[in-house]
Amino acid sequence: MTRGSSFLAQAALLLVAAALLAAVSNFVRPKERRLPWVRSYPDALKVPVEKPPAAEAQPASAGSAGASDFSPHPASPWKEITSEQAKTLFDRGSIFIDARRTSVYREGHIAHARPMPVWESDIDDRIKAFYAEGHEGNAPIVAYCSGGDCEDSHELAQKLWGAGFDAVFVYRDGYPDWEKRSWPVEKGDAK
Repeated sequence: MTRGSSFLAQAALLLVAAALLAAVSNFVRPKERRLPWVRSYPDALKVPVEKPPAAEAQPASAGSAGASDFSPHPASPWKEITSEQAKTLFDRGSIFIDARRTSVYREGHIAHARPMPVWESDIDDRIKAFYAEGHEGNAPIVAYCSGGDCEDSHELAQKLWGAGFDAVFVYRDGYPDWEKRSWPVEKGDAK
């Protein structure tokens, strides 16, 4: 065996060992953390059609968040909103989606929020199911996580935008801010 072919044989053996270790590692993970072997992205090559701009909404009164603040934004996956804007959307009955891990969601979440843990393996299935429920693509949706440096809500907003939802708002200060303000919270699994 020549030196070059010995190197190739060692490299091939190393790749096979790495693939085997990755498969074993994935198999022993908890179900919600496993990576799927095969994914289907039927809309991956579709280019979104640019929608015409919405008609101008009535101006907001001073100190309140008006309808124009929550209009669709098809050119951007999300817009960040303040605590007060998040509370306004909550009071209007908008959908809130928690991007944190399932275990953290169970410990406490904004009342009526839906769990969509962006880093768990079933996130694509959850988004497909949400889409299949027939939610309007231009209705305001609020995504949140743990606030501060947490980017999970932005990742979730990106995924929702890819599924056709163009009015996703990121509540940047997230659950800690909501809880600090003594606004409605719940514990446990989604109802």
